[in-house]
Parts: sequence; structure tokens; C-alpha cells
Amino acid sequence: MNNIIICGYGTVGKKVAERLQKNNMSYIAIDEKEIFENNPNIIVGNAASEEVLKQAGIENATTIIAVTNNDVTNTFITLLAKNINKNITILSRVGEMDNIEKLNRAGADYVFPMAMTGRFIAKSAIEPFVADFLDMINLKGGIEIFQIDISENSKIAHHSIKKADISNKTKAHILAIKRGNQTIYSISEDEQLKPGDTLLVIGSGEQIKALHNLAEPEKTIEVINK
Repeated sequence: MNNIIICGYGTVGKKVAERLQKNNMSYIAIDEKEIFENNPNIIVGNAASEEVLKQAGIENATTIIAVTNNDVTNTFITLLAKNINKNITILSRVGEMDNIEKLNRAGADYVFPMAMTGRFIAKSAIEPFVADFLDMINLKGGIEIFQIDISENSKIAHHSIKKADISNKTKAHILAIKRGNQTIYSISEDEQLKPGDTLLVIGSGEQIKALHNLAEPEKTIEVINK
């Protein structure tokens, strides 16, 4: 039996699936792209269809993860899922922050912004305490999770995190560093930051802007929470 259903098998959906597989958790994904028709773990169809959701086993599933790129679709999936299975836990992705309340009213237990990676969404499905924490900081505390690239002109490139004094200068926190094919999760203050690194950071809008100005001064970003 597949306990978890993933709706949308794009970049984020694939990352969610990979993370679940690493934790030996069964899943079934739903996506409309016909290129997936020979994949035994994917049902080719419309995830916003009651028939397709039932084909995926929603009546006995414990969790459904709606990670399509469309807020309306994710909201409708949430409504259908909760109507079919009152006890199911629903995690949903949201593009427009104004739609968070709509997804909550539709029955979503946890709502994540587009910037949230598949790894974190999967971790939230595996470890509910993580979901509770991420849901709290994203929706109640005005906190965002953002990815920032370190450019050649960066003021923090070729410096350790400690020497760059990121904590004091920005108050933002680095959750992970992606360097080529490697992702570093256990980060020490002695870690050297390099051009081409991508930082996954958490903080308020102003804190993230401050770090972005150090890491990639030639570009501007827009954040939701000030």
C-alpha cells in the first residue's frame, strides 16, 4: 500500500520522491505528463480528479503532498482529498502568499512557499515536528526561506562564515550550502564560502536582503515579508 501520494512530479515532486525513497517510505505520484506512463510509481492523469486520486489509493493514504505549480490546482486537490479521506494529512505548496488562508480553509495541514525545497517538504512528511516548526515560522513569524547565489563580486566569497561575520551583519541563518553536486548541511563557522555556492537561508525579509546584498550585490531580489 502506498501511504503517501505526491501530486505533481516536477522538480520539487521528484525531490520529495527521492527523499521518501531514501527513508524507505512508499509513495505514488500523479502527473499529467505522458513521459511518465512507463513509471510504475507514477499515475499519468489529473491529480485534481476524484477518480485519479482514488486510483492512487487516497482512501487509505496517510499523507498527500500537493506540489503542482498552480495554487488553484493545489487548493482543489486539498478540498477533494479532505472530502474523500477526513483523516489524511495534507501538505501543499503555495505560489502566492495571499492564497495561504484559502489552502488552510480548504483543509491543508501545512502550507509551504515556492522557495521551499522538495527536501524540506519531504522531511516535513516524514517528521511532523519539522512541519509544525516550518509552518509556524513561515506563516506566523514573518520568516522566509530563500536561496542566494554567491557571485564572483561577492563581499563574502573566499571568506569563512565567521570571518564574513554574516550572523552579526545580517542576522540571517544559513541552513545549507550547495556546491556543485555536493550539499552541505552540517555547517561550521570555519566553512569557506566560494563563488558559485548557493546558500539556503532563513530569516526575515530584511535579513535575507542584507545577506543577498553581501553575496550577490549586482542583483536585486524581492521578498514577501519585510
